[in-house]
Amino acid sequence: MASDDDGTLLIDPMRFNLTAVVGIAAGSIGLIAGVLIPKPQQNYGMAVVTGTTKAEPAMKGYIEKVDALMEEWGCEYLVRQRNTLLMEGDGGPLTVVTACKGKTLQDGIDFYKSPAYQELVKLRAPFTDWDFRLVQGRF
Repeated sequence: MASDDDGTLLIDPMRFNLTAVVGIAAGSIGLIAGVLIPKPQQNYGMAVVTGTTKAEPAMKGYIEKVDALMEEWGCEYLVRQRNTLLMEGDGGPLTVVTACKGKTLQDGIDFYKSPAYQELVKLRAPFTDWDFRLVQGRF
């Protein structure tokens, strides 16, 4: 770098512009490559619940307990709506879709059959008419 008579550093505009262009180009290439490089697919143990649920105070207890159990198992809700639009079939308006990253169909079966969840089934059964499906997703 050069300096003038009073010691002020002088920046060559051409050199500065070239550095900026190279930096922007490298960042852009990295961003594009990151988007284009295929990511490995991830397994998800998933549950899909549709049906009807009666509005009963006991269901509040079920929801609180099932939320805690899902968190313990590393699961999250993708959809949890009471009034979805039914286009075909006889199911009710409730739709719940859960996903458990890194889990398999067998993990879903284990969750459903676990003593902790079976206690919750007993709690909710008088107030629900659900179709409960377990699937393994991969995306």
